[in-house]
Amino acid sequence: MGFFKKLLSLALVGASLQGLALGADYPQEDIDSGKVLQELSRTAKENALARLESSPDSKCTKENVRVRKEWRNIPGPERTAYWKAVECLMHAPQLYPNVTGPKSLFDSFGVLHYKMTPSVHNSAYFLLFHRLYVWTFEDKLRSECGYTGAMPYWEWGLDAGGVEKSPIFDGSDTSMGSNGAKVNSSTPSFFPGGSGGGCVTKGPFVNYTVNFGPNTAADPLAYNPRCLKRDLNTQICSQWASIRNTTETILESPDIALFQANVQGDFRWPEARKWGFAVHGGGHFSIAGDPGGDFYFSPLEPVFYLHHGQIDRMYFIWQNLDWANRQTMAGTITMMNMPASRNGTLDDVLDITPVGGAFTYRELLDTVGASPFCFVYE
Repeated sequence: MGFFKKLLSLALVGASLQGLALGADYPQEDIDSGKVLQELSRTAKENALARLESSPDSKCTKENVRVRKEWRNIPGPERTAYWKAVECLMHAPQLYPNVTGPKSLFDSFGVLHYKMTPSVHNSAYFLLFHRLYVWTFEDKLRSECGYTGAMPYWEWGLDAGGVEKSPIFDGSDTSMGSNGAKVNSSTPSFFPGGSGGGCVTKGPFVNYTVNFGPNTAADPLAYNPRCLKRDLNTQICSQWASIRNTTETILESPDIALFQANVQGDFRWPEARKWGFAVHGGGHFSIAGDPGGDFYFSPLEPVFYLHHGQIDRMYFIWQNLDWANRQTMAGTITMMNMPASRNGTLDDVLDITPVGGAFTYRELLDTVGASPFCFVYE
């Protein structure tokens, strides 16, 4: 807990500095309105598709490239089909032997994340691990459950005025379920401002059972059935995951080391301290609850994949604004370099069996090139 207390204190101090450093070429009002982010996103997509056209031997073509979309831009029936495919994974066989908690293929993704967390957060592997992780989840939705629609992402900043009102969390049949029931507790929350805290009350996943965790349990992989809890937090979303923060994180990151530090609020970089928990923590803790607020088991929260879709979208935009110079990796292979470890390299192998495959990190750099991927973001 000491690590998180230190991070929280730096986050609260850094929050007062937000907005001081601006994209030099853009008016602040255009950054805050989302106009600049739309321009950057459009340019990145165009650059990626142009690169696709120049690679005639690629299996990824303009005809088969998939376009990932923000939840609001996906038709209602397709959104319903998405959450039903996620529910389908919750009934598919789990893949890990000798564990009592996980019961499904959906749970197997949680086991994988739990096992790999110490090496794929605040490390050289953060961005590319999660790119493969989300893509593998999408692949299972399609191959195991017949999903044919767009893979969604969540632009948190669109909900900075009220996460509870988001079409992702409104509890309708085209949402990902509701907020948790309001819990009145005398125990101070680690993050003040949450509007729920109890079990999801309506909509998709109201009957979903979280089968294992939390990370603080004596045996985190043991069977521990309970409801899905959410504690939606507009204060955190508006402070750490706004459109301004998303845009300026992209604009103010000249290299991969600073980009991933800015995305994660890695206080080892002085420039990153002003972001607090940054967009990565801001998105996670806008959902919070159990398991959404659990650093190790957050993938057991179904909206995890929309959240990390947005993280990967930011990475996609940042890469494709200067592709020639942004095919790089920086950092060591342990979280916060604890224990001290060697630098990661693009020729290291990421093996996520039995959930997915094994690839060098170099193969994961390009979403439209010589890689397992074939997607862009709109």
